[in-house]
Amino acid sequence: MSALKAVLTLLLAVVAVATLVGTAQGTPIENVDTTDGHKVFTANCSACHQATGDGIPAVFPPLKGHVPALLAVEGGRRYLVDVILFGVSGPITAANQRYDGLMPPWGHLSDAQLAAVLNYVASAWDNRLSLTPGFVAFTAEEVLATRIDALDANAVRAARQLLGLD
Repeated sequence: MSALKAVLTLLLAVVAVATLVGTAQGTPIENVDTTDGHKVFTANCSACHQATGDGIPAVFPPLKGHVPALLAVEGGRRYLVDVILFGVSGPITAANQRYDGLMPPWGHLSDAQLAAVLNYVASAWDNRLSLTPGFVAFTAEEVLATRIDALDANAVRAARQLLGLD
């Protein structure tokens, strides 16, 4: 392994650990103002997932009730960040309904906007009531640390399958 590759690998490991530590000690979701996240959601997500978070059956999956289920799975938090950054493509199952489409990547939005919308969907529509106790808010730093992976929508779907979400 070249010296540069070794340094980059070490740097990525340090960023990953720092992100996990920062996340574990982060702000409780109930203490986060989701106003900005609601604005991002309304402008970018509500056409498909609907203002109610119910989605459109067989077309666009619900976020209401489903986001806490994703977050309850080990690796689900990272998966949600991957989805909004890189999109997801192909068949998935959400809330016992099969979907086969494409969610576009939203990586053109800022890390702060993406963290805000994740916090919004994690707590909107009574989702917050189903989160694990002590759930901490997403941060812009967490999104940034994930952004460097530069996945594509098919890789995100494969990660979903590895998590046992389908």
